[in-house]
Amino acid sequence: MSIIIENAEVEALLTDLAAETRQPAPDLLLALLRRERKRLRDDGGRRIAQGLAADEAMRRGLNASPLADPRPIDEILAYDEQGLPT
Repeated sequence: MSIIIENAEVEALLTDLAAETRQPAPDLLLALLRRERKRLRDDGGRRIAQGLAADEAMRRGLNASPLADPRPIDEILAYDEQGLPT
């Protein structure tokens, strides 16, 4: 499979980096693509871990807060034996 690049800036950057690193352009491009894929995967894992940590902190905070009304739910709702409000 071949890739055709029709962007002058991309071609110039690739040529410049290949000259600086003394790597063939295909090898350099492959290395850059692999590095970007790894970065994205690592970043995604980090975001998931941060989200889970934030969720856990929120749960702890909610569980630690006092109940607004300690009465049983039946007393709060106040329904009689027929299910009608009292």
